[in-house]
Order: sequence, then structure tokens, then C-alpha cells
Amino acid sequence: MICESIKTVDTVKVDGFSCGNKELDLFFKKYAKKNDESGYGKTFVLLDGGEILGYFTLSSSFLKFDEFRDFLHNTPKYPIPCIRLAMLAVSEDYQGKGYGKELLKLAFSKILSITDTVGVRLILVDAKPESSMFYEKYGFIPLVSIQHLYYLTIDTLRLASKVD
Repeated sequence: MICESIKTVDTVKVDGFSCGNKELDLFFKKYAKKNDESGYGKTFVLLDGGEILGYFTLSSSFLKFDEFRDFLHNTPKYPIPCIRLAMLAVSEDYQGKGYGKELLKLAFSKILSITDTVGVRLILVDAKPESSMFYEKYGFIPLVSIQHLYYLTIDTLRLASKVD
């Protein structure tokens, strides 16, 4: 899959984008740039020839120790540092062509680079029911204690990134 570039949302005109989900479209058009400026999340846009193929947003997050029971052995009893994949959407015109996977790979790359300088144990994603199978296909696991929240360990991501 060859795309022109990935850019931050502050350099892109967002008005014409639609992924078919009103919540994701509204976020991208109205809030993505504001969140970038205020530091609540950073949105990255995948472009081809100036056309928006899709976007994703990353933000910092945490889980309370008692909300996560999957790897509590040898874990300090304080909040678990996480990166949240807060949004991921593909333009309606490009859905079903592998761009969701491409966006996820780009997000993973950015997350791995963050883990070189900041402590992170998990990637979190709030998966809508219609997108849960997509995330499960790439190794995300539903968190039993919080509905629609999925996670992937950084250790799993590191191992997967070493596979050719």
C-alpha cells in the first residue's frame, strides 16, 4: 500500500472527510485540531495525492490498578500507564481496501517510538461494537471490567514488530 504521506491534522483541510460514522466525522471536523492544540490528543492523517484516506488519534491514558487483572503478578499497585488509540477512521471511499490496517500499523509505529522515552504498559482502544472484530483480529483483548474497552500489551506489540 503506497500512500503519499501521514501528516498532523493541523496541516490538513478536514471539511470534506466522511467515514460514515457521525461521531467520528464530527470529532475529526470539529475537535481534532482543538485537541491537538490543547494537548488532549494528537491526530494523524493518512493522505494520498492530497486526498484524506483516514486518520487516527493518540492520547495518554491510564487504568486504575484494580480495573486490570490480566497481568497483576509482579505489577506495582499504582495506575497502569497506557496510550489510548482514541479514534481511527477510514474515508467511506476507501473502506475495505486495507487502509484501516495501514492506519493501525502507523499508530503502532508511533506508539513504539513513544515507549522509548515514556513508560507505557498497554494500548487501549474504545471499540464500537461494529469495529470490535477489527481490533480483535490484530490481537486486542476485551477488558472484562469496562465494556467496549480493548487492550494490547506493549510487550505483545514489541514482539510482533520483530516478526518480518
